[in-house]
Formats: sequence, C-alpha cells, structure tokens
Amino acid sequence: MTTSHQSAIEHYQTLTPGSQELFHTARTIVSGGVSRGTLAFQPYPFYAADAGGATVTDIDGNEYLDLVNNYTSLPHGHGHRPTNSAFVRELSASSAIGTAHPLEAAYALELAVRYPPLERLHFTTTGSEAAAFALRVARANTGRHRVLKFEGGFHGSHNELYQDINVLPALAAGTAAPSRPASAGLEPTSTVTAVYNDPAAVADAFGRWGSEIAAVIVEPFLGNGSLVTATRDFLDAVFEHAHRAGALVVFDEIQSLRAGYSGASGEWGYRPDLMAIGKIMGGGFALAAFGGRAELFEVFNGGPGAVLQTGTFTAAPPVLAGARAAMAALTQPVMDEMADRTDRLREGLRKEAKDQGVAVHVNGVGSMFNIAFSNEPIDSYQAHRAADAHLLDEVRLQLVNHGIVIMPRGTGCLSTPVTDDDVERVIESFGRAVSSVRNG
Repeated sequence: MTTSHQSAIEHYQTLTPGSQELFHTARTIVSGGVSRGTLAFQPYPFYAADAGGATVTDIDGNEYLDLVNNYTSLPHGHGHRPTNSAFVRELSASSAIGTAHPLEAAYALELAVRYPPLERLHFTTTGSEAAAFALRVARANTGRHRVLKFEGGFHGSHNELYQDINVLPALAAGTAAPSRPASAGLEPTSTVTAVYNDPAAVADAFGRWGSEIAAVIVEPFLGNGSLVTATRDFLDAVFEHAHRAGALVVFDEIQSLRAGYSGASGEWGYRPDLMAIGKIMGGGFALAAFGGRAELFEVFNGGPGAVLQTGTFTAAPPVLAGARAAMAALTQPVMDEMADRTDRLREGLRKEAKDQGVAVHVNGVGSMFNIAFSNEPIDSYQAHRAADAHLLDEVRLQLVNHGIVIMPRGTGCLSTPVTDDDVERVIESFGRAVSSVRNG
C-alpha cells in the first residue's frame, strides 16, 4: 500500500467515525456488513442518513455528490418531487393490490412507444427476473435449451447467467466455451460463453452449438466491464449467426437505457427479438420488464407449453405510478442535456489525466462514464481486467474524501439535478486525486 493510499484511508476514517462503528456492529449480524455485495468497499462503506437531489449526507454529516445513483437506477437523483408524489398518492390506497390495476397497461403502452421492440411487455420486480423470463420465453418458442452469453456480461444473479464474470483464465480470442460459475454454490448450466466484441467467437459458438442455442443475450455495453461498447461488426455478427441458426437475440438494456431516449437499440438502429429493461425505467423503484415481438408472447396465453409468470409484488401500483412519473420527466431534451453534460465530464477527466502524464481511458455513452487506468485501449473485457485496479481504488477513495462518490469499479452516471458546476467540481477533484496519488 502506498503512503498516499494509507493517508487517504486514515483521512476517511477521521471523517466517518460513526460509519466505522456502525459497520462493525453490522458485521455481527450481516456477513460482510451489507446484504448487497456491491455496496461494500475498503475500508468500510459510509452510512447514509439523508439525501436530496444529487447529494447524499452520511450519518457523520458529510455531504457527497452522488454519481452512483443506486447503480444507475435513479434518473432524477433523490427526492424527485413528481416521482415521489405519484408514488405516495397510490401508496395511500394500498402498497400492493392482489388484482389487476389500470396503471399496468397504461405504463406498458407508454414504454412500448418509447422502445419500439417491445410489442408485448411484462413487468417484473428486478432486472435479474427480467433477463431470466426473457430466456424462458426464448426456450418456450424455440424448444431449445442452451443460452449464449459473453464474457464479462452481467445479467443478474440467477444460476444460468451469473457465469464468466471475473473468472480466470480469460477465454482465448475467437473462441467460445462452456460457461464457468462466477460464484460458489451455483449449479452446472448449459450456458456457453464467447468473447465479447469478437465476431469470430460468435461464429465459433454457433459452429459448435448452433442447433441447441435458444437465445443469445448481450449487453450493448459491458455494465460491469469499463462500459466497453459493442462494435457494429460484433452486433451484426450476433444477429446474423443467431437468426441463421433459428435462435433469438435478447438485448439486456437494463443499464443501456441511459444510452439515449430510446435506449441503445433505438439509438443504434437495432431491433432485437427480446429485451430486458430496468434501472431508470423503474424511476428508482424495484421495477423491471421484459418484452419483444408479439408472436413470441403467445406462450403466455395458456394451453400446452404455456409459460407462467408470478410474483407477489410484481407491478405494484405505487411503484408503477412513481416510475411512470419519473420517465415522463425524462424527455428527449432532458436526456440529451444529461448526455452532453456527461460528454463534457468525460473529456475533462481525460484532459486532467493527460496533463499529469497518467494513462487513463474514460469510456461511456449517454449519461454514463467509466474511469480505467491503463496504457492500452479498454476495448475488450480482457483489457478491462488488465487495467490498474489498485490505482483506481486509491483514486476513488481520494474522490470520496473530496465528497464525490463513484462505483468501486470506476463507473459513474449523472442524474438530472447534476449541474455544470458539479461537473467542473468532479473534474477538479479528479485532478487533485490523481496528483495526490502520483506524488504519494
């Protein structure tokens, strides 16, 4: 550990004594201190006491500019009045009603207009469920069992897709292979994994298992992999090989809805057979959805081979109301303004690092960005894995001490309350953090 990193840890501990004490208490009952592993970072997470707009305040009174936004799911930051008012109005009647409600069809129709591939749409509570049900629809329609995913692609925590994430050794270029679990306790699956952004790897997968593959599930950019963006050659190969073999293409747009008003598929001109969406379309609530071509959803209409979907809190009216209000406020001009502001942030971060002679790559599209320290381009999952994680961890903690929070993996996103002054503050603080690390 460098001297500057040790100093940053000690400064953080000085700023957050209440969080440190609460973390030690939490670990006596919750393994690791938090139920949600992504919230844990060294030496311990700070504990929030309040939030508003783009700001979070911890239990020690420190204020932070929140560029995590609950892992990209808060388009308007915290306490967005129209969203909360709509939620509370429905909540005053009931938190969840065990019968149909008008808001379900109303919001589904609005989403179908915004995201044209969604000719039919079903709601779920989580993105993990949305991805899982999309695959269930694909299997029911094709009569096949295998799924093709890509190395580093995150599609939720269920068995068949929580594979080949942070698993070594990396796949060889141009290849696909049976998937490897990313966690202990997972059962063997029939999933196969190919190298992301590698058309030859797609061809290899279909050359070996093409007649068995029900669906290919792909992120337009790797949400857990430095936001490496899919090339057009790669996505074209996915569609070509899948459709030639009779398989379906599933776009996981749970994070990439931030790419533009109509998501990555709309911005880039693709029409997948199925989609899983979530995060911002839930407006900050536990809501996601899966949908796609109308004929594929005939499997929900009963009879032999029908697909069943259940879920106690699926499409709860207060959640639908809040999400609908949040998305109504996320208009094309608002999305464009947020993306332009994020462009300026990405350019500013690159310039600060360049001025100090530090090799950094700032990827991202729309309102998302990722910081990765490397002398090589970050254009593949392997390049993401090879980046300097120790330097990132140190810079991230320095940013926290400056009152700015990004994800431990270097990813951040903007919300509508973030201002131009906030962007300049982030750029300046990043420069100071990099300087401190270089001189430490």
